[in-house]
Amino acid sequence: MDECVRTPCSRVTRTDSGLHAISYAFQVPTNKNFLLLGIRVRLRKIQFYWQWVRNGYGVPAPQTVKLSVLSRYGYLDGTWVESGTYLGQTTEFLARKASQVITIEPSHELVTRARKKLSKFGNTRVIEGLSEFELPKLLSGLSGDVSFWLDGHASGGITYGRPEDTPIREELKAIAKYLERWERAAILIDDFRGFGARGADQGDYPSRSDLVSWADENELNWTVQHDIFIAYK
Repeated sequence: MDECVRTPCSRVTRTDSGLHAISYAFQVPTNKNFLLLGIRVRLRKIQFYWQWVRNGYGVPAPQTVKLSVLSRYGYLDGTWVESGTYLGQTTEFLARKASQVITIEPSHELVTRARKKLSKFGNTRVIEGLSEFELPKLLSGLSGDVSFWLDGHASGGITYGRPEDTPIREELKAIAKYLERWERAAILIDDFRGFGARGADQGDYPSRSDLVSWADENELNWTVQHDIFIAYK
């Protein structure tokens, strides 16, 4: 059955979100010096995508699927604020489409990498610091359509060893103060599965029902797509 989903400009009918995801995976560089490498990378992405399909669309979803969710529910031509830059893949995707991208990353090593990777984009700013402190400083200067990609949860590996598992409580508290100022807003939170069951916090993560309550209290529509909680107006 077709599902009607919201896009930045209208409502459209889609049959399978995988079609959006696979279209991203097939994009390859046009520079012939990198064409072969690009094809190999995309083929690996496609292989991972079909493995995900065969495994029943479980979580986590491939990066291409997550990007398709951001494209459908966020306002791509507006301002984007990201917490958790990591390797800058999502940041680069947004930088190619948005009018402005601000990404916050606490790891100095990852900030250095991201600034080098994103230096070709004049619409992107990489801020070093904890998002619970840096995000509130930015909000008063944002206007128009604003979208947030909140993915600053602790993940181990080379990511920053933050004092709390996730800054999401502070991030949402700060965003709520400015929602009425923006024409349209979308808040997308990754790793929904990591949040606690109804009424039960999980470590520093609030419960899933707390996210729903936050959206309701701020008169936002909400949905969950591929392990991403989405609240929007």
